[in-house]
Amino acid sequence: MPNEKSKHENSNQQLPSMPKFGWAFFKIGLTAYGMAILQQLKALIIGKKWLSREEVDEGIAMVQFYPGPIMYNLATYCSYRLKGFGGAALASFLFIFPSYLLILFLSWLYFTYGSVSWVHPLFLALEAMVVGVVIHVFLDFAKRYVTEAKNAVIAGAAFLLLLYKVNALLVIVFAVLIELVFRLTAKNKQIETPMNNGNETTVIPGKFSHRIIGILVTGIVFVGFFVVGFVSHDILGQLLFSMFKVGAVAFGSGFTIMPLLQQEAVISHHWLTMKQFADGIAFGQITPGPFLITATFIGYKVAGFWGSIIATFGMFFPSFFYTLIVTEIYNKIKQNRWIQFAIKGVMNAFTGMLFWVVLSLGKVSLISPATYIWAVGAFLLVRYFRINLLWIFLIGILVALGFYFSGVSLA
Repeated sequence: MPNEKSKHENSNQQLPSMPKFGWAFFKIGLTAYGMAILQQLKALIIGKKWLSREEVDEGIAMVQFYPGPIMYNLATYCSYRLKGFGGAALASFLFIFPSYLLILFLSWLYFTYGSVSWVHPLFLALEAMVVGVVIHVFLDFAKRYVTEAKNAVIAGAAFLLLLYKVNALLVIVFAVLIELVFRLTAKNKQIETPMNNGNETTVIPGKFSHRIIGILVTGIVFVGFFVVGFVSHDILGQLLFSMFKVGAVAFGSGFTIMPLLQQEAVISHHWLTMKQFADGIAFGQITPGPFLITATFIGYKVAGFWGSIIATFGMFFPSFFYTLIVTEIYNKIKQNRWIQFAIKGVMNAFTGMLFWVVLSLGKVSLISPATYIWAVGAFLLVRYFRINLLWIFLIGILVALGFYFSGVSLA
């Protein structure tokens, strides 16, 4: 039986070259929408056996404890675990690059020619398909984590707390505390460490000093951005600092971060009207990749091409830096059994939170019989026919545009 060292070496031999590794994340950024990104990441990382399901789930738990868009943080975490600092930098850049290019083009189209009429029907189709995919993800998580009554209690409590608009970070903390209480009050049971299944921590490739140098350089840039944005009074400096603040302090998904973005772009700086902001949000939803790519739209409106680059960089860079730091700390403490119990609590809560996402998305997206057909179709294709999300969304986009140009309403 091979020892852990040999298994790790075999795992490293299965990793692709850096260009192929980056291309894999580029394809996800080009094709995955909203919470469907989670399904794509799991299919890539687990499907190719680069990381185990347990390691990816640990990452899902970890990235909810610090600011930034969760799916972007997860992509950075996985790539850092697999390829070190260079791999994380390449993968996280290529992950958002396709959506940056798409929304840059849409921003130019919008501000040059005015409102784009085909956005609404395309938005309806894509959002309905995302509902179907998220239902599939929720069922997978429920099957894996809600295996006994206490798991269901934590998942249900997380759902109810979100339903009553409790902050997502507080929900996570509450779930961890409840899980630890369950463990401490368990009687006549031997406490076992969950979720490790005999797997040791995957060691990040490359020398420790190389990772530390990368983190130090990133930290210097982080502080530099803050200082430049704070002291600069020109429009680019204000734009950088504004997006940097949102990216540095906002927890949760794009929808929970959206109010902060609105405060900066519409209320504080008056860069966009409320209608323009709503249209930018729509663009962020119909384009693949992280929802907060809406920052590109804001940046383009404020300062054209360079504004789009600065706004996008300012929004996502803090998350990249946080992920490097937290992953290094996490890899040192994750084998502690109480950390493992906390992870279990987070995954139970995340299952309940996914159900809340399903209901929230369904409420605004499933507004007609046609949208239900989109959702059910996507669910069946991804769950039972195992069709790649790339083809599901591409076909959906083409069909939706075909309906629009032929005069068929999706509403």
